[in-house]
This record gives sequence, structure tokens and C-alpha cells, in this order.
Amino acid sequence: MSSSIITLIIGGLIFGSLLNVIIYRLPLITEKNKFNLFYPRSHCRECKQTIQYLHNIPILSYLFLRGKCAYCKKPITIQYPLIEIITSLLTVQAGLYFGLNIELFFSLFFLYMLIVISVIDINYKIIPDSLSLALLWTGILVSLLFSPSTFSVFPIDPVSSILGAILGYLILWCIFHIYLLVSHKEGLGYGDFKLLAALGAWLGWKLIPFILFFSSILGITFGFWLILNKKIKKDTPIPFAPFLAISGWISMIFDVKIIKIYSFLQL
Repeated sequence: MSSSIITLIIGGLIFGSLLNVIIYRLPLITEKNKFNLFYPRSHCRECKQTIQYLHNIPILSYLFLRGKCAYCKKPITIQYPLIEIITSLLTVQAGLYFGLNIELFFSLFFLYMLIVISVIDINYKIIPDSLSLALLWTGILVSLLFSPSTFSVFPIDPVSSILGAILGYLILWCIFHIYLLVSHKEGLGYGDFKLLAALGAWLGWKLIPFILFFSSILGITFGFWLILNKKIKKDTPIPFAPFLAISGWISMIFDVKIIKIYSFLQL
């Protein structure tokens, strides 16, 4: 195994641990408390004991402690090692695909934001504006600062980025209001509009139809599976951000191939 892959694995685990902190703390931060991303130090959710550095090593500490707090012995959520493993695997994938260059830096920022947004939506059924809007404006900023010739894999230009953001928001906005008019129920949240707009800002307007179609297929399939296995009731809403995120990441990796398929189908 090469040193670069080992670096990507370790780096992914470390960043996965940091993402866990953001996922847990960001929805709890309010103007009225002193809780933030840096203070207080990491602690057990049950007994509130401060976690020692040796107990906070990605994956290894979880295995060593057998998934339990070192103090109160209450179970530690499996989310922590899962996020670390997923982040590490996808970091390696990005490194192998983009190479060690500026594209890798931007793609990892894009990836890590999607992971945080997805898990927060799963846990709390919200998509913080601070994340979706930061992702959106960063995508537009990248398109303005770097010409498509700068990148070898995912070309971005300002017009495509801005149109992608507008189209992404408007499509889900229209679907939301049509569904509301017909069923008198809200099928989506405004956070989903902003997330698809952010994906459009990063990937361009041409990939919006694919992202929307593929994420809808994933969401419908997963929803049916949950209903058939009696995990949820028919009217129980499920978070849509994870499916948008999966489709967005696939689009970043395979964007050129997807656009070529579009062109072929139009012939």
C-alpha cells in the first residue's frame, strides 16, 4: 500500500471524527448558550465526563472500549465509527480519482459538507442554512475564481454554476407547491431546495435532471423498503438530503460520462 493511500485513509478517519463533532454540535448551538464547535471539550452524552484523548482515537478507541463509555459504560452510538469509516473510504476514492491536486481539495470540501448535511437531516430532520448556503456560495465562488481549464475532471463555469443554483432551487420549489396544491401536504422542506441549488452551483445546470431523478429513485426505493419492513408508516416523512447527497457525489465523480449519455440520448 502506497504512502499516499495510507495518508488518505488516516486523513479521512481524522476528518470523519471532526465531522462527527459538527454533526452533533451544530444543531444544538443557539445564541443563548455557550455551546459551540470548540467548547466544551468532547464528553459523554450520558454522564457528561470529558473524553480523554486516548479514548478519542478514530475507530481504535471505539473498538478498544467495545462501544461503551469508559466511565459510565453506556453504549456509544455506532454513528461515530460509521461516519469515520465512510469518510475515510470516500476520501480514498476521491484521492484515487482526482489525484493530489486542487481538485481533490475542493472535492473533499464538497464531500464533507454533504456528509454533515445528510447525517444532520437523518438525525434532526433539518438542513441548517449555514451549511447549504455555504456550500452554494462556495460553488459559485469556485466557478468565478477558477476557469474550467484549471480542472481536468469536473469543469465549472460561472454561467453554468449560477444557472444550476437557480434551476435547482426552482425545480424543487415548483414540485413542492404542486404537491401541496394536490395533496394539501408538504412533501419537501425548503432545506432540500437550497441543497439542490448548492449541488447545481457546484456541478452546473446540466446535471440537475440526473441528480433529481436518481435521488428520487433512491428515496422511493428506500421508502418502500421501510414500509414493507414495517419500519415506518406510509405517511411518515423520510429525509431527502442523503439521497440528494449521494446523487450529487456520483455526479461529481461521473459528471462527464453522465453528460455524454445525455448527448447520446438526444441524438
